[in-house]
Amino acid sequence: MLLKTRMMLKLVAPFVFLALVQPASAFKIKRVSTDSAVVLILRGAVSVGDFHRPKKLLEDGSVVGLEIRSGGGSLEEGLDIARVVRDKALVVYASKGCDSACALIFFAATQRYIGRRCKIGVHSVSNERGKEDVDSVRTTVQMSRLLVSLGVPHSVIGKLVATPPTRITYLDNRELLELNVHRTNPFRKIYDLASAAGTQETRSICSRGTDVEAELTAEARERSCAIARAPEGR
Repeated sequence: MLLKTRMMLKLVAPFVFLALVQPASAFKIKRVSTDSAVVLILRGAVSVGDFHRPKKLLEDGSVVGLEIRSGGGSLEEGLDIARVVRDKALVVYASKGCDSACALIFFAATQRYIGRRCKIGVHSVSNERGKEDVDSVRTTVQMSRLLVSLGVPHSVIGKLVATPPTRITYLDNRELLELNVHRTNPFRKIYDLASAAGTQETRSICSRGTDVEAELTAEARERSCAIARAPEGR
């Protein structure tokens, strides 16, 4: 079972820390679906309270994986998402940068993929002020044990522990190889099928295959369909 911390700790990349100590924008979530599979696309900072938004979608049996791009965020929320990723054996594709809390979600996957220019960045845990203290060091140790249980190589864990919260270290090609990371998009076929289906279905009832915001209600979705159909009536 993944670590659950009660402390308001942040695992953030240095270059996004100043933005995250202010009210941060939550994950932007899109859903790409075909008749047989669903992929969730997650973008942005992992903010406090984010887990409840993708939780229901993640528990959908049709979801096969995540495409994620994030500079980091809330440690607790990242671990909650990582737990579901591991429990459901989801595929995770990091399309571009995936640092800090995002890296934990990436490590939890049983199959890991990255984009051609994607980097995976790690560092140790900080407190809510972005500093390292006794409690944050203890949490880093607990997180390291968790990563061992997930099969993360010791060289990767060593980089995480050795890198202070104010810095970030990227995994090299050898470490990515040890993690069995593949540099390709595993969802390309799903995206192509969804795009083709969306082009056809938008003209009638609004597609299942079109990318949609995960938070859309049925009413809002119908409005979006009407907007999509409007140009044809002009």
